[in-house]
Amino acid sequence: MDRSKLERASRSDLVELILQMDEAFQSLLESHHKVLGRVQELEEAEKKPKKTSKNSSSRPSSDRKASRPKVKTLNKKGAKPGHVGKSRTRSEPDVTIECKLEACTDCGTDLREASHQELGRSQVVEIPPVQPVVVEAIRYGCKCPKCGQEQEASYPEGLERERVFGSRIETTAAYLHEVHHVSYNRLKTLFELLFGLGISNGALVNIVQRVAAKLGPEAEKILAEVRASQIVQSDETGARVNGKNQWQWVFIGDSATYHVVADSRSAQVIKDVMGDSVPLVWVSDLFSAQCVAASRLRQICLAHQIRDLQFAIDAECSVWAYQFQSLLLRAQRLNKRRDELSLAQFHASTFQIEQDCNHLLLQPLDGAEEARLQRRYLKHRQSIFTFLYYSAVPPDNNASERALRNSVIQRKVSGGFRSDNGAKAHATIASVVDTAKQNQQEPFDVISRLNSNPIPLPA
Repeated sequence: MDRSKLERASRSDLVELILQMDEAFQSLLESHHKVLGRVQELEEAEKKPKKTSKNSSSRPSSDRKASRPKVKTLNKKGAKPGHVGKSRTRSEPDVTIECKLEACTDCGTDLREASHQELGRSQVVEIPPVQPVVVEAIRYGCKCPKCGQEQEASYPEGLERERVFGSRIETTAAYLHEVHHVSYNRLKTLFELLFGLGISNGALVNIVQRVAAKLGPEAEKILAEVRASQIVQSDETGARVNGKNQWQWVFIGDSATYHVVADSRSAQVIKDVMGDSVPLVWVSDLFSAQCVAASRLRQICLAHQIRDLQFAIDAECSVWAYQFQSLLLRAQRLNKRRDELSLAQFHASTFQIEQDCNHLLLQPLDGAEEARLQRRYLKHRQSIFTFLYYSAVPPDNNASERALRNSVIQRKVSGGFRSDNGAKAHATIASVVDTAKQNQQEPFDVISRLNSNPIPLPA
C-alpha cells in the first residue's frame, strides 16, 4: 500500500491494518525464536562427540572409515626366517598315472622296454562331476491266496508319492540357505551348475519349509532345555516379515539356543517363551522388556556400559566416567584370573571392587551425561557384578548378539521374509544350528541326522 492510499484511508481501516501487521510481526517473532532455539540446539549437538561403535551401541558398519596412513616397516612380508613350511598330507590315490618315456629325447631310441626308476610323485585332489541319481519306487499289490483279501504295498520312507527330492538335496539346500545365507536365486544356480540338477525357486522354498517341519520337534526340545537352564542370556533384533517390522528374539540357555520371530518387542514375548520358568540369572542389556524378565538375579551387559561411559568421557571429559569404566574393566580382568587366584584372594578383590563401586556411586556429579549414568547404576546396582559370584555367568551379552548376527546377515541378503511361515522356518533352523554350535557339533551333520530318510543309492 502506497502513501496516498494510507492518507485516504479511514481511521478504522488504519487500525485494522496496524492490527494485521502486529499479528504478522508476532508470528515472525515466534518463528525467529524457534529458529534461534534450533540453532542453539545444533550448536550444542556440534560440541558433543559423534556417537560411534566405540562409545555407544551404534553398529560398527555405521562408523566412518578413515584412510589408514601408510606406515613403513622394516619387516618383510611372508614367512619369517626359521619358519618350517607345511604342505598337504599325501593320501592313498584312487587313480594312478605312470609317467614313462617312450623314446629318447636326444637320439630317438625306443625306451618302452628300458628299465625305469621312480624319480618322484605328485598328487592332485579333484572332485568328479556330480550328477543326480533318480530313484524310482514301484508299488505293487496282490491278492492273498489264503484269505482272498487285496493287499497293497506302501512307499518306503523318503520315497513317498508327494516327495520329489531326497533328504540329501533337502539338507544341502536348507544348510546353504540358512547357515551360509545363499539366496534362492543363487541356490538355484548352484544346484544347476554344481550338481546338474534343475530346480525352481518355489521348490527350494518348499524344501526349506519341509526341513524346518522335520526339525520342529528338536526345536521344542531346545525350548524345554532353555526353560530348564539356570542362566539365560537374551537379546532381540529387527526382522522384516511380509513388509512389516517384527522382532527376532534369541534365548541362550546352559546348552541350548532358541530363536523366535514375534510381532512385538514387549515383555510378553519373554513370558510366552519362558512360561513359568524362573532362571537363577538373566543376562541382557537394559532394554525395558529384558529388565522385567522373571529371574532371581540379573547381570547387565558391561560391554554396553563401557561404551556408554566412553561417550561421557568424550562428551564431558568426565573423570568419574573414566574411573567407573576402569572399575568395570578391572572386574572383568579379575574374572579372567579366577583360576589363578586362591579363593581368599578372589573374594578380597571382589569385596574391594564392590567398595570402590559404592564410593563412585555416592560422589556428587556436575555433568549431565555422567549424572545420568550414575543414576542408571544406582538403579541397577545389584546387577553389575553378578558374574563375580557365579563363574558360569558372563559379564556381557555378547553371546546373544553373536547368535543374532547370522540372522541380520540373512535379513540383509534376502531383504526379509515374505511370509510368517518363512520367518518361523528360519527361527526353527537357527535354533537347531546354534544349539549344535554351542555343543561343538557340526550343523550340517545335525540337520542331516534329523532330516534323514535313507534311500538306497547305486554303488
